[in-house]
Amino acid sequence: MGNRFNVEYYSLLASRIRRHDSDAFTELYHTTYQDLYRYAYYFLKDAHLAQDALHEIYILIWRSISSLKEDRLLYSWMKQITYHVCCDFLRKNTVLGDHETSVPVWDDSILEIWDKKDAFQQVWDDDFRENLNEALSGLPIQSRQAFLLRYENDLKLEEIADFLGCSLSTVKRAINKARKHLQKKLDSL
Repeated sequence: MGNRFNVEYYSLLASRIRRHDSDAFTELYHTTYQDLYRYAYYFLKDAHLAQDALHEIYILIWRSISSLKEDRLLYSWMKQITYHVCCDFLRKNTVLGDHETSVPVWDDSILEIWDKKDAFQQVWDDDFRENLNEALSGLPIQSRQAFLLRYENDLKLEEIADFLGCSLSTVKRAINKARKHLQKKLDSL
C-alpha cells in the first residue's frame, strides 16, 4: 500500500468522505482493505470473522467520519476502530466458548524469530509450537499484540505505536515484557 503513511492523501480522502463522497470512500476502501484485513485476520484467526469485522469497520468509518477530530488522523483513527472492533469480536467469540479464537495459531514463519536471535534453535518441533502458543496466551493482550506485530508482521516500533494508539515507550515496555515472559516460560521447558 503505497499511500499507507501519506498524511496529505488521507486528509484529502477524509475531507471528501465528510461530504459523503462515495468515490472517496471507495478509494479509501481499496487503499486500506488489505492492510486492515491482514490485521483483522491475524487478530481473530478466522477468515469469516475477519471479513465480518471489516464489514463493521467500514460501516463505522462511513457513519462516524464526523467524529474524526482532524482529517490528518484518518489512518490512525481507522486503525483504532479496527482494533476495537476486533477486540469486540474476540470478546464475543470467547464468551460463546470459541477458545481457539483467543489462542494464536502459528505457522513456521514465527519460528524465524528465534532463528534470527540465535535462541531456542534446538526446538523446532510441534511441542515447541504448542509451548509457544501456551506461553503467548499467558501474556496480557497489549504485550501479546505488540510482540506479534513486531515479530510476526515485522512492523517498526513506531508503526506498532501508531497502530495500537499508544506511545512508543508503551510499545517498548510491552515487547520487553513479552520477551521476558517468553524467555522465562520457554527456558523452563
